[in-house]
Amino acid sequence: AGPATRQALALAGRRSALATLVSLAPMAALAFDNGLPEMEKPKQRGPKPADIGLKARLLNADGDEALGSVKTCAATPNCFTTTGDRDISTAPPGESGHLLPTWLPPKGATAAAAMSELESVVKAYKPGQAGIDGGGFEIVTSSDTYLYAQFASLRQGYVDDVEFAPVADYANSPAVQVRSASRLGYLDYAVNAMRLNYISKELRAKGWTSPEITTKTHPEYFGYNLPKPRA
Repeated sequence: AGPATRQALALAGRRSALATLVSLAPMAALAFDNGLPEMEKPKQRGPKPADIGLKARLLNADGDEALGSVKTCAATPNCFTTTGDRDISTAPPGESGHLLPTWLPPKGATAAAAMSELESVVKAYKPGQAGIDGGGFEIVTSSDTYLYAQFASLRQGYVDDVEFAPVADYANSPAVQVRSASRLGYLDYAVNAMRLNYISKELRAKGWTSPEITTKTHPEYFGYNLPKPRA
């Protein structure tokens, strides 16, 4: 073969090798399976929080703890949780802007029944409702004692972490813990509030006491996060 032929064969070989490498490389993760069709960008996951789940949580500088609890929130206005110091004399600055009351299932519901009903409501969540979570969601862990899900935005693919769990003393005081938090950024444009409000509304229709998050209940949060969906 002449020089031109050998050069062509070498170029074809390099192209073939490159194609093989590309085919073997892991593809960028796009939307969750239930995301809206127009989801195109890879998920901007950010680091998964290392300490989510049920643990002993330090509530204040005095050393008070909450056992078997979901995580507290950082100072950024992009998180809600039922875990925190409700005593304003010892609570960290801005604590009230994140705190929620625990959600109460219908009277007589066991922890297992409450978590089962909660899971069914989360599974029926509609990606894109109120212009948020267009990237879909996925339930990562679900049991009688803990539910953990991830939700993704549409445009940028930001992933948020959402958790539910019966309180440690459920037998004597039936209630469910709640946490919804963004991994990245400072603001959330009210996404966490709108997500929890959708879920809590569905639960209220089933007899739960799960209050709505409003400008009256959390004025500081909404002061930062004027409704500007980042679907």
